[in-house]
Order: sequence, then structure tokens, then C-alpha cells
Amino acid sequence: MTRLPHLFTASALSLALLATPLFAHAQAADAVAPASVPLGRALASFASQQGVALAFDPGLTAGRTAPVLAPDQPLEAGFAQLLAGTGLRVTRRADGSYTLERAAAGRMPALRVGADAGSTFLPAQLPFGQGQRLDQEALQAQVKGNGDIATALRGNPAVQFSDSARSSRTMGEIRPADFSINGAPFYQNLFLLDGASINNDIDPTYTAQTIANVNSAVDVPSAAQGIAVDVDLLESLTVYDANVPAAYGGFTGGVIDAQSRKAGDALHGKVWMRMARSAWDQVITNPTQAESYEESATFAYQPAYDKLRLGARLEGRTRGGIGVIGTLSHTRSDIPLRAYANGQSTSGNDVNRRTQLRENTAATVALDWSSGEGLDLTASLSYAPNDDRYFIMNTKDSWFDIRSGGPTAKLGATWQQGAWTFRNSLNYSDLESSRRSEGDTMKNWRPSKEFNWGIGSTSSIGNWGSVDQNDRRIGYRLGIDRDAFTLGNSTHTVQFGAGVQRRDASYERPNDQYIYQGGVATRSCTLADGSIDTVSCSLSPLLTGTGTGQYLSQLFIYHAGAFEVSGTEYEAWVQDSIALGRWTLRPGLRLDRNDLFGQTDLSPRLALSWDVLGDERTLLNAGVNRYYGRSFFSYLLREGRERLRESKTRSRASTAWEDVTGTWNVATNRLRDLDSPYTDEWTLGIDQQFEHLQVHAKYVDRSTRRDVLRRKVGDPLDTTLYNRNTYEYTNDGRSDAQTWTLSLGSVRPLEAWGMQNSWQLSADYTDVARNYNDYEDTVDLTQLVRYEGELMYRYQLPATDYLRPWSVRLSTRTAVPVAGLTWNNFFRVQAGFEGTVTGASEIIDGLSVPTLTRRTYPRTWTWDSNVEYRLPLPRAQEAYARVEVMNVLNRSNQTSGTTAGNTYYEPGRSFWLELGYVF
Repeated sequence: MTRLPHLFTASALSLALLATPLFAHAQAADAVAPASVPLGRALASFASQQGVALAFDPGLTAGRTAPVLAPDQPLEAGFAQLLAGTGLRVTRRADGSYTLERAAAGRMPALRVGADAGSTFLPAQLPFGQGQRLDQEALQAQVKGNGDIATALRGNPAVQFSDSARSSRTMGEIRPADFSINGAPFYQNLFLLDGASINNDIDPTYTAQTIANVNSAVDVPSAAQGIAVDVDLLESLTVYDANVPAAYGGFTGGVIDAQSRKAGDALHGKVWMRMARSAWDQVITNPTQAESYEESATFAYQPAYDKLRLGARLEGRTRGGIGVIGTLSHTRSDIPLRAYANGQSTSGNDVNRRTQLRENTAATVALDWSSGEGLDLTASLSYAPNDDRYFIMNTKDSWFDIRSGGPTAKLGATWQQGAWTFRNSLNYSDLESSRRSEGDTMKNWRPSKEFNWGIGSTSSIGNWGSVDQNDRRIGYRLGIDRDAFTLGNSTHTVQFGAGVQRRDASYERPNDQYIYQGGVATRSCTLADGSIDTVSCSLSPLLTGTGTGQYLSQLFIYHAGAFEVSGTEYEAWVQDSIALGRWTLRPGLRLDRNDLFGQTDLSPRLALSWDVLGDERTLLNAGVNRYYGRSFFSYLLREGRERLRESKTRSRASTAWEDVTGTWNVATNRLRDLDSPYTDEWTLGIDQQFEHLQVHAKYVDRSTRRDVLRRKVGDPLDTTLYNRNTYEYTNDGRSDAQTWTLSLGSVRPLEAWGMQNSWQLSADYTDVARNYNDYEDTVDLTQLVRYEGELMYRYQLPATDYLRPWSVRLSTRTAVPVAGLTWNNFFRVQAGFEGTVTGASEIIDGLSVPTLTRRTYPRTWTWDSNVEYRLPLPRAQEAYARVEVMNVLNRSNQTSGTTAGNTYYEPGRSFWLELGYVF
């Protein structure tokens, strides 16, 4: 393990902090901002002075300030000055009134990484303590790594990651990491791309992180994020983690709403290249794993990799006002490994060196058009397939591909008529989690002169066959917004809507798959009819044991077959934002109906905000809400797919397989009615703004009930359909979580010596108690164990994953505009946590009780950084170079493990290089 001397570490950290906004605060006297007032109040006052009607959502202006206007400003110039640098604009309606909205992407500098001088390039807080929003400048400012959503959310204090997700062992992977929001299961987040769900709900807990999952004969790994969204394609990324509006349903964690870029008003483009290489890395592993790591024959240890991402984008607008933007990016990771352990190899093209591949392609085309009189039309099409190529260790001819992702499309029409806005959308997606193999057999021979590549007692050849899994959706959604109107002393902003969605999920094995095993010595391969068995018998002399050759005595046939489940989902919601003096109350109600699982759910939502002093600088917020989670297709598809297997056994080499009566597999899972899991939440928070500083503190309390888990049941009545060890999904899961978060940061960049400095510091404390790990958890959590000498049930043990009790995160940005340089830093300190180690069992009252002891893992801290240089070129063109460094000080951060085999470390010092050209 590599460690730097303490003195050097401290000095390097001190040097980094010296150039951050903390230093700039000391120079604040040299950069005093002009007098400012809350933006909402400034707009309302200016509109009143001009004698015009202005209606807007208070959430757009919350936490923003505006300069004090000089007297007698013209209408348009005044609005422009108040909104400079906010990304907002005022538009005039047909009835002569005005409204406030976010500026279209085309009115911002097209395809630029930079923003205006007033931007802090940091996440913006949402009203009512709902969460955070990252615009495209904030997304580009941080270390992007693989460019996925999870990496973009590392600074969010409500987000926690699995300790094994980002490991020094598997740096070649490009799939997005899973994450938990406010202590909820990672698979209960809702992912949206341009308003359409991109969750893959086939079986999101069955991930590709383990060898057993990838090399399964029956199952294919799935993922919670059905599409690996590239943040380079996004205009914004919004995370709702509490007080979530009624328009969103189908989660007990949080909502991640990604919005794609829209075309600008002129012809612009961008090309870029990113790359990372293991040759640039400092590898940190357990010393006892060093040889296994270097000689690895499995993707669980990746000693070498090369990643390359290429991207191009072109946008423009026709004379008829149609905006068109097209983007194409392709990421590829080459992971060279040994094919066989212990240096074993075969002749020909099966030498002991193979390269696994990970590939992701993201192609998008989006169009938009506005009539200028209230009608806006949009259309978008995305195709984002993943293709991960694997082989089975120690197995000849064993290549297979795991394919995921797929197409998504959306048609949208927004119509503004007077005070009403009607938003229509038609969405479609077809996401897969499939496997493609090169053959339809797997044979496990005993080592012989012909089959001489085996490790141990087996020489294997072939693979597990092909499987197709799809999750298809098509749906329509209508949202209606009413401009603010006055009723007595209160102002109301009403929103309501409804939607319907058809869903189809399928599991298909397109052809029969044959798996032979159980080699038995034989001197003949002649069948009873006189023919020769060349498929499952060989007379090649065995290397050990007696007999001339061998025949395979067991055959498992996975028959071709398909299973499909379909259903319709309905939704309806209503919400009213009521402003009464300094108080804003937002009651809402949501209805969800799912005929696939027969579930009807009613979700009340209530959020409250109090402007304590009436100047929008001190806002207290609170909320009481209920959220209903999703159910997954694996509950319904498991029973059918398990019955596709037929088993045959023969005791003589002369017996043909056609003459053997097979035994069909029976299901190990029984269906029963399930209710939707739900979470009851209450929150309390404060948003405080000072002259140069904004502070946000929040407490979230969540109680989750009726969550789904898998439990063993007694002997089934019909053993022709069910195995005696039968399980069923139940609603016995429950959890309680309390999360405290605090964030503070600069309101606007602070200038000192030609540098613009911004910063944001966040901290969190989380306490979670849960009686399950995920919905596939078959461990009896009511089992008695002895933990640290105390007798308790398993569900009383401390949680171990997605749960660091506390963390502190600091993001900083220093820009030197005159030199074209920017420097971004991300510091994170995470608490250690407690795991368990299983020891010998003891007998208590006739029961065998496992003995568990505490294993404490150390706290970790990491510093990530990136530096970017931009070179202006003629005709508003730019070239840029960007270097990202993760774990700058190369710290050894252990994240889990009680033995050498399961010890994980965060990646050591590693690099990304990006080069690009913008025009």
C-alpha cells in the first residue's frame, strides 16, 4: 500500500485550500458585491412600478438575489438587468401579462463548458428543501470519471454509495454505480430522462458485480438504471430527496430527473475525446492479493484496462425555427485478463490471454419548435445500448455478451392559453437485460489427453446459452398548470395531471441449451443401436484414475420457451402552492393504480415554507409525505423460467439420451398477492442566506413498511409444481431511517487577485435500521445470533452497506479567466463503519446459534481534482484540455473485507485526460 508522509500530505492539502474560496473570504473586503435584494421581491416590485401583471413560480426565485435598479429603467432593460446570470427570462403572453421561465438552452452560450461570471458552478438548492439541481455548468465543473449520473451526485449529502461499487479491483468497468438516497434501497430510486422513466424493473438487485451473477445458467444481470446516461448530453440533473412534488411516484428513495440539451439559435458543434489507462494509475490492493491481482483470470480483479470515450455534437436552427441537436458518444474499455488460472493454456487460438470488452453507445436526436404564440413542440429519440463481453474463466470457447439499454423516444406538445399551460407527452422505451452466447452447449469433462486444459478436476468447454429479457413501456401524460391567481388574501398556483402507461416484460430462451457433466470412466462409446456417441463420450485416456476414456452421465436441458407479463398503470395528481403573507403551503395528492400487481395507492403530500423576516433570506420548511415504491417483474417471471429445466441421468455409456426419461424442474418460488411498499416521511429544514453565504440544513425521518423480501415457506401441497424448499415474496420488510444534512456555500463567486472562487461544504449523519438487505434476501432475519456477547435477532444487527454514519464533503472552484484556467476540487471524509465476522456456533436451548463479532472499518478521505485550460480561437471557437485526478494523494482507503479474498480498497491515484474543440 502506498502512503505519503504525513508532513507532505498536510502540506499538499494546505496548498490546495490556499487557492480555494476559503482564502478568498479573507479578501472579501476587496470584492464587496453591490447591494442586492431577493429576486422574487425585486421582480414583483419592478412589475408593479411598470404597471404590468407578472406571475411566476416562487420556486424559480428562491435563494436568488438581484441588484438594486436605477430609477426609470425601461421595462425590457429592467427585467434583463434583474435576471442577468440567473438562467431565467420573462416572456409576454397573448393577453398582455408576463410570466417567468427558465431560458431555453439556445439562448445560453451554445455548447460551452463555461458560464457567465456570476455562476458559482455549484448545485442549486430547490425550494421546500426538496433537493438539488445541477445545471450543465455544474455538471461539467466537477470530476466526471466515467461520466455517469452516480459520479455527478457524489457531493450530494443525501446520497450514499455501496462500498464495493467503486473499487481498485475493477477500474475497467464503465457501468453506472448504484446509490441510496436517505437510507432507502438503491433499487427504489426513480430515474427519468426528459420526463420518461428509464428504470429497468426486470430484476435490479441481480447486478453484474459478482462472478456468480454474470456466470448464471438461468439469470442475466440487470440494473436499476436501465440506460447509462452520459452527463455530457444533459442540460440539467435534478435530485428530489424529500418533500417530493405530487407529480412524481414509484419510489421510496428519491427522484433523479435528467433533462437533455436543446438546440441553440445558431450552428454550433463540439467534438471531444476522453481517455483513462491503468498504466497511469497507482494500484492499491491487499499485499496478500498481489499475485492473484496480477495473474487474474476473472473480471473481479482487473490489473489492466484502457478506456476511450469519443463524442461529437452538432446543433442549429432552421429558418422555420425548428431546432435540431444531435449527439453521438461511444465509450469502450478493454480489460486484458488471463483465460486460465495457474498459467494453464491450450494450443491454437485459445492461448492464455483474452480481452474482455465493455462498450456503451449513446446516440440522441432532439427537435423543438415554437410558434411564438403559445405552442411548443418537441421530439427526441435516444438509443443507448451497452454491450459487455465476458468469458468464463478456465473454460474453452466460452465467450458471451451481456446486453442492456435500448431505445427511448418522446413526443411533447406544450400549449399556453391565457393563464393555462397544457403539457402533453407520449413516451416509449424498450430496455433489455439479455445474454448472447456463441453456442448452445456446455460440457464439463474430466482432464484427459484431448481435454487437457482443465484446472483441478474439470476441463470445461462452452457457455450458458442465450437469454432475452425486455422491459417495454409506452405511455401518455398530461400536466396542466394554472398561473398564479388571487383568492382573498392568498395566491394560488395550481398544478394537476394524469397519465396512463402500458408495460410488458418478457423472459425468453430462444433455443435449447445443453449442459453435460459427471464424467465416468469407460472403454466404449458405442450406443445400444451400434452408433457412436461423439457428443458426450470420449475415448481419450484420462490423465488420472482408471479406464481408457469417459462418458458424461448427467444432462441438464434448458428448453426454449418464453414468458411474458403485461399490465397497465394509471396515475393522477393535483397540487396547489398557496402563498399567504409570509407562508407558502403546498398540499398535494397522488393516485396510482397498477393492474399488473393489482395495487391501488393514494399518496398525500404536504410541504410548508415560512419566510421568517419577509425578505426571502430566512426560510423555514417542513413536510409530511407518503411515497409508494415499485414492484418488480422478477416476482412474476421467476416461477416460469425455473420450470424450463429438464434433468437426465444415465448409468451406462451405451444408453442414448433420447432413451432417458427426464425430470422437469419444479419452481422454488410461489406467487402470492403483494402490496406496494410505502414510506412515510416528515421533514424539517431551514434555508438561510447571508451576503456572501447560503446555508441549508434539513432533517428527514422515514419509516418504510410493507417492503418486499423473499421468505422460505413450509412444504407446498403440490410437489409436482413446487420444490420442497420453496420461497415466496412477502411484505415483511421494514426499515427506519433518520438523516441530518447541512450544506453551506458561496452565493456568488468571490474575486481576489483576478481569481473567481466558489465553494460548497456539506455534511450528513444517517442512522438506518432495516430487517433485510434487498428483496431477494433469503436469510432468516428472525434467527438468533450472539453478537459481541449479546443474544439478538439478525434483523437487529447493524447495516453494513450503503451506510456510512457520517460524511463531510467540500467542493471548490477557482477560475482565472484571463489565463483561461479553472481548477475544481472535491474533498470527502467518510466515517468508518462496523461490519460483522462469523465465528463458531454454540448450542442454546437445543438451537445452533452463530457467534458474530464486530469488525470496525477505518474512516476514509479522498481528494479529487481537475484542471482545465481553454484556448480562445477566431470566430468564437475554442479548444480545451482537461486533466482529472482522483485520489490525488493516493491514500489507501479500505472499504470492506474481513479476509484477503474480500478486501476492497477505493481506487488509488488515477487520471482522465479530455481534449475537445468547440465551435
